[in-house]
Parts: sequence; C-alpha cells; structure tokens
Amino acid sequence: MAEIAVQFAIQKLLDFLTKEAYFLEGVHERVTSLEKTLEKIRDLLQDFDGKRRKNGVVKHWVGEIREVAYDAEDIIDSYIFNTAHQRGETGAGFMRILRSFSHRITDIPAIRQVGKKISDIERRLNEILSNRPELGIDNISASGEASSSSYQSYTWREKRAPIAEEADIVGVEDETKTLVGRLNEGDVRRAVISITGMGGIGKTTLAKKVYNNIDIKKNFDFHAWVSVSQEHRLREIFLSILKSLGQNESETMPEEDLPKQLYENLEGKKYLVVIDDIWTRDAWNGLVSAFPDTQKGSRVLLTTRNEEIAKYADPQSTPHKMHFLNESESWALFCKKALPGNLALPCPANLEELGRKIVAKCGGLPLAIAVLGGVLSRKEKSVNEWYKVRTSLEWHLHESEDAISGILALSYHDLPYYLKPCFLYFGAFPEDSEIEADNLIKLWIAEGFVQQRGEEELEDVAEDYLDELISRSMIQVARRKSNGTVENCRIHDLLRDLSISEGKGDRFLDVHWNIAPTSPTKARRLAITCGGISKSLSLNRSALHLRSFLYFGRISDMLVKPQLKILLGAFKLLRVMDLQNIRLSSLPDEIGYIIHLRYLRLNVLQMLPSTITRLSNLQTLYLCCPEDNMQLDDICKMEQIRHLLLPSGCSISKRTPLHRLSNLQTLKAVKAESWIEAGLEKLTNLRDLDMHDLKMASSHFVCKLVRLRSLRLISRSGCSIPAFESFSNHQHLYKMILYGCLEKFLDLHEFPPNLTELHLNGSQIQQDPMGTLEKLPNLRILTLRERNSTRKDESYMGKEMVCSAGGFLQLESLSVEADELEEWRVEEGAMPNLRFLQMIDCRRLKMIPDGLQHVTTLKELKLTMIAEELKERVRENEGEDWYKIRHIPSLIY
Repeated sequence: MAEIAVQFAIQKLLDFLTKEAYFLEGVHERVTSLEKTLEKIRDLLQDFDGKRRKNGVVKHWVGEIREVAYDAEDIIDSYIFNTAHQRGETGAGFMRILRSFSHRITDIPAIRQVGKKISDIERRLNEILSNRPELGIDNISASGEASSSSYQSYTWREKRAPIAEEADIVGVEDETKTLVGRLNEGDVRRAVISITGMGGIGKTTLAKKVYNNIDIKKNFDFHAWVSVSQEHRLREIFLSILKSLGQNESETMPEEDLPKQLYENLEGKKYLVVIDDIWTRDAWNGLVSAFPDTQKGSRVLLTTRNEEIAKYADPQSTPHKMHFLNESESWALFCKKALPGNLALPCPANLEELGRKIVAKCGGLPLAIAVLGGVLSRKEKSVNEWYKVRTSLEWHLHESEDAISGILALSYHDLPYYLKPCFLYFGAFPEDSEIEADNLIKLWIAEGFVQQRGEEELEDVAEDYLDELISRSMIQVARRKSNGTVENCRIHDLLRDLSISEGKGDRFLDVHWNIAPTSPTKARRLAITCGGISKSLSLNRSALHLRSFLYFGRISDMLVKPQLKILLGAFKLLRVMDLQNIRLSSLPDEIGYIIHLRYLRLNVLQMLPSTITRLSNLQTLYLCCPEDNMQLDDICKMEQIRHLLLPSGCSISKRTPLHRLSNLQTLKAVKAESWIEAGLEKLTNLRDLDMHDLKMASSHFVCKLVRLRSLRLISRSGCSIPAFESFSNHQHLYKMILYGCLEKFLDLHEFPPNLTELHLNGSQIQQDPMGTLEKLPNLRILTLRERNSTRKDESYMGKEMVCSAGGFLQLESLSVEADELEEWRVEEGAMPNLRFLQMIDCRRLKMIPDGLQHVTTLKELKLTMIAEELKERVRENEGEDWYKIRHIPSLIY
C-alpha cells in the first residue's frame, strides 16, 4: 500500500504545480525534483511489493517511505487549504484571485515555507534510499514474484464473461434436500432449525439454496431473509422483515413498538424467516418475541458459527452441521473458479496434478477454494505460474495462524496494486451489508483509487476493477441490473476482517463501532459502522490527517450546528464525507472551507449555504432532504461535478448556466422547467437522468443525449409526457421509467435497440402495446402499472391483450396492472424465459391464459386484487384453471 501513498503524493504535487505555478519562483524546481524522486520510489516499490511480506527489514523500510509520502501529501493539502481560506476563494473566482498581484505578495512567505518542507521531504526520502545497501535491501531480487503490481495493468483489458457465482457453488445438493425436508415436515409448532459451521464453510450459500427451493416457496405463506452479524441493529432487522410484508409505514415507529408490529403481521401466517449469521444469545433474545407460534408449522432458519447459540434457540431441534467438501467436490469448485468459461473442458493434463495439490491445502473449505481459484484464474495457464502460486501459498500458510487466513492473505497480496485500496475499502461498510455498486464506484473515484485509462471514463474503469475483484472471488454479487452489470455486491465477513486488518496496518483505514469524544486514529480514513456520535464530541487536530469520514452507524438524532462545526473543524482535509445516517438541521458555512471534498452525502433539512460553491473539487453531491426545499443555481458553479443526486423536485432557473457542467453524468431528480431549453442538450455526458414535473415539449432535448443509460421521466399531474423523437441512436440506454400519460406510444424502430428494462406507469395506452413490446430483442423486465391508485390512470386502457408465439424471447419479469383488461391470450411459444409474473387489480380478467401452461420457466405468480371468480378458478387441485399453473412453484393470491 505504500505505492498507493506515493502515487497520491505524486498526483498532489502535479496538481500543486498546475494551480500554484504562478507563485513558484524558486520552488518549482524543488517540487519537480521531488516528483521525479517519488516516481522512482514508486517503481521500486512495485518490485518489492511481495518481498516486504517475507522480510521484516523491507517491511519497515517500505513503511518509512509510506509515512514520508503521507507527510508530503499533508504539506500540499494543508498549504492549499490555508491559502484558500486566507484568500476567501470560491469555486468561480479561484483562478482570478490566484493571479491577483496583491495576493501574490502575501503568499510569498507561505510559498517559501512550503518550499523548505518539500526540500526536507526529499532529503528524508534520499536518506531512506541511501540506507538500502546498509540494510541489505539491494541484495533482495524482485525476480520470481508475480508481476501483478506492474503499471502495465492499466492497459485496456477485454471484459470477461461472468464466472460461476454463489448460487452455483457445488457440494450442497444433499444438504439442501435434507434441510428442505426438515423445514417442510415435522411438528406444527414454530421450530428453529440451525445451520452451524466455521466461517467460510458455506452456511449462507446453503441457506440461500434452501430459501429459494421450489418446495419451500410452495409450502410457506411468507418468506423473509435478514442478516444479523456482530454489528447488528434490531431496528433495521425488524424493519427489513416488515418491509417484506409491505409495512413500509413502520419506519416512523419507535424501536420498542416494532416487535409487536411484526408479531401481529406474522400471526395467522405460516412463515419462514431466515436469520443469517447470528452471533450471540442476546441477539436471539432480542428477536424471538416477534415470531408467533400459532401451530401452523412456521419455521425460523438460523445460520451461526456457534453451535451453543443454535441449541439455545431451540433445544428440541438438532443443529445441521456443515461438512467440508470432499475431494471431488473440492476439485469441481476449484475448476469452476480457476478455469472460468471452460467448464465443459477438463483441466489441462499438465496442470491437474499440481492443481490437486493446491486444492488439498484448502482442506475442503469452500471459501478458501473459491478465492484460491480466483487467484489462479488471473494467471497464465502454465506449470511455471501455478507452481509460483503453490510456493507462495506454502509461505503464507506457514506465516498464518490457520489455513484459511493464509489462503485469504495470499489472495489479497496477489492483487495488482491498483486493486488493493479498492478491496481494503470494503472494510468501511457494515458487516453483511449489501453495497450499492454505483455508489461504491463514486467513492473509489473520489478517493483517487481509479486511474485514467486512455479515453475511458473513470466510472467504466472502476466497473472493470469491481468485475476483477468479483472474478477473483474476493467480492460476491448480491444482485445484477437488467443489463447484466452489478447492482449490489457484498464481501464475506472473513475477507472483510482481512481488509480491516490490512487497512489498519497500512494506516489506510480504521473502523470504529462509534465516534466517541476523542476517537483517535492514525489512519487516513475513518468509518463508523454501527454506533452513534457522542453528544460530548470534542475532536482535535489529531484528525487533520483524515481524508475520509464515512458514517454508517445508527440513524442519529438531529446533529446540531455546534457538533457539526466540531466535525468540520477537525476534518479540514477530507476528500470524502458521508453523513447519510445523520440528520442535520442545517449546514454551517464552514462546509465551504473543506475545499478538498470530492464526495459529499448529506441528510439536511434546510437549504445549503452559499459557501457550498467553494467546493470546486466536488465530484459527487448526494442530498436527502424535503421536496422543494433546494435550489440548484449555486451548485451549478461547481464545474467538476459528475454526479448530482438530489431530493425530489429540485428547481433550476432558466438563467442557471447548466452548460458549464460538462462533466455531469448523473442528474437526479430535478424539475423539468424552462432551463432545459437552454442547458439540457449541452450536458452531452449525461448517463443517468431523472426529471420531474415534465410538462413541455422537452423530448427534443432528451433525445439528443445519446450517452444515456437510464432515463426516468415523471410528468406533472394532469399533463402528458410529450411525444419523443427516436431513441434508435441510444445504444447504451438500457432502462426507461415513464410516469404519466404518453402523447404518443413509440414505434418499434424508435425504441433504444438494447433496452432491457421498461416501466410504464399511468401511460393510458389505448391500443394493445404487447404487439410492439414483444419484438424488443433484449427486454428482460416490463411493468405496466397505474400511476396513482386513486385515479383511472392505468398504463393500458384496453380490454384485450395478446402475447404472440415467439414474442418476448428474453423477458424474465412481467407486472401488469390493468383495471379494464377482460381477456389475455398467451400463445404457445411466447415468453419462453419468463420467471416472475404479477397481475394487479385486474378485476375484470375472467380466466388465466391457456398459454401459461407452456411457460415452464415460471417460478412465481402473484395475483393481487383479482375477482373472486378468478380466485376460485386458480384454487389448488380444484379450480378450472389450476392445470394451467400447477407447474409454478410459488402462487400468491
């Protein structure tokens, strides 16, 4: 990680040379000289990346370089902060004030002072370099190490097909069958069945296979999944289950009322609740009162490492102990991970013996096999490369307390240097949490982890970084978008422990339970994962080295200005500040002095201060606050903004120079007012657009944004969405969400050619749209819904709907809400890949389409607010339409 610190210092020096060149008489040469010295050291650190783990002298020497690089970065950042504060700069006037002669004179002492500090930094670095022969470091050859850390990794790489993900893990078929039987059979009492075993053995994987089993879906009225972990919060657990029950209004309830609310909602139901990763008796005691025992055969499925917890939760139920994979299962999993894309072919004969010896070191532990296979998946398929991995593995196993720790450490140290900070960053997020990939990428970019690669956008490079971590089995995919890219991801808790340990050792990241009055840390980043903020908060200058503060703790009581001023005063050099779980009454003017900020996420109740425009480096601004309480006129002065994620219905005046935001990629969720005539079409880099109160002929400007990937438009109440021009040139547009009556339904050739997801809400289409939509070659998700349940504003107003043979070839999810619909015909051969079907408020629908009996891929059918006559027709084993749907595992009505 020292090479990352050096890279940050180099970039900081380059920025310093660019912004302060006018003042650098006599200092410019010192800065340039230091930059060259750092570049040499960076290249040297690439060579010693592997050796520092095996040699304590090298490790200490590398650590010294890291500390000096951090000091260099602090000197530059502090100078820029102090001079900006003295000049009273704003984002718009920065260069003008910078060049003013009067400020030049007053800055000369500061420039000279920073010049002396830079000279001292270079002297310290040269001393460290000169000590190499004395320490014997020159005699350590860098040969034989994997070249994964080299800078050549920045070159373009072809994207790989997704490899086998968690659902494809081998070796749990028999255990799945056993557990399904135990859940579906046995006592009518509410029983607790536990899966136990060590970390990494596959408890969660097995629980997911059971949870998604067809017979389980059929047998229980209600299903829910929650993760507990060591850092659990009961409120979030109860709310998660209640949301699965459709009780979203429970969010405003006091925590002490939530168990009763959940109990009342579950009472009378045959339910299955999976509680993943429970650690203590106290955690179970806090949950159990919410699960009624109504003698209906309900079940709670626990996963835990502690068998005593399992026995405590239900003494009458024998825990299911996970077994290690046998030799054949271990080899099958290893080949899936190490040889992705070649599952039909055996392992090359010259590698099999060596591969089996490597797999044997894993002792049948699935996580170890998966990550080790991930390491080899990036290597050349040669005996020499695999032998290097085996040799390195044996060293790590010798140095570690247990086999799993050694294997996971190898997987981390084998990462190319540009992926290491990205991996360590996962330690900042709460245990067992699902992490939004788009937001993670924004954070990586703000932190400076993502380097420019040719003409590619940084977001695309970062997406490749995430894909590579996934292909190495170090990160898991929780959910994918309809276009196949990652929507949410997560990290196994053992790998998270590794990221926290490595991050703390390198002063990269410190993770705290809460933030106390002092909360000392030597790391560059501080994450609060579960607790709160002390009301007696009193931070001092020891926090000035911090570059990131991420608060994922419990949703805080209102943080008042004095406390927030303490935070801002202590964290003057921050690049990233995420306060999404802290409610702020208002934001003090001091926010404008944190000029290095690149990412800012706030939950603020009042308008932003005008000083926000001083944040000239800001790339991402994410605001959560009441609707219609924010003006964007000042924000548009921050020309480096790439992502604006805003409260619903923000206003922009026509005079606002929106065209200055040439880097803008995300704009959510602004009012579509007169500004779009002057500025929208100039935002040519927009990828994600969300506009509200659409009420004018704006389609002309929207259709010019050919880089769009996601488009969400909401018309003003009583107004129509104007007719669109063609989207045929929008090659990247995969998702469209339209709220409101459509003036004109698009013709087939006018749709985006690669559209995978379409939501039409209140479109009031008169003619059957299926004839057009079923011909979209890539459509996977389609919803036709009402916009507002209190008015007649369905998406489809007709009485008949037809899905033709050969139509909707890729469709996986269909949701239809149509009050006027009386007849629906599905021809044989239509929707051959449909997995989920929902019919809502189709009260006039007389029968289930005959063609559904041929859609054998269907896993779930939901019928909501349908006529009593139709309910009788789908009654199990008795209804006239039962034969059409009896193959569907889950039927809900």
